[in-house]
Amino acid sequence: MIIRNLTINNFSVWITIDQLRFYSNNRLRIESPEEFLCYFKLTEPTPMIIGELFKDEFNVPKLFNSADNALKYAEYELEKRLK
Repeated sequence: MIIRNLTINNFSVWITIDQLRFYSNNRLRIESPEEFLCYFKLTEPTPMIIGELFKDEFNVPKLFNSADNALKYAEYELEKRLK
């Protein structure tokens, strides 16, 4: 999990990037090394609430192929939202 604090348009925003993971039938955790989820929050994330998930126009969580791409998308999207 990657957590970054950014200042965007004079707002302090916390970005959390986490690897997509799922659980198999035998409850073993499987991580997908090529897919990431990205969250944002205007206050520091806690272990229970890491933020709002970025979703697409169909309300489906956006998946990113790298943590860098997720961070770039978050910066771009939040610059539009936080005016």
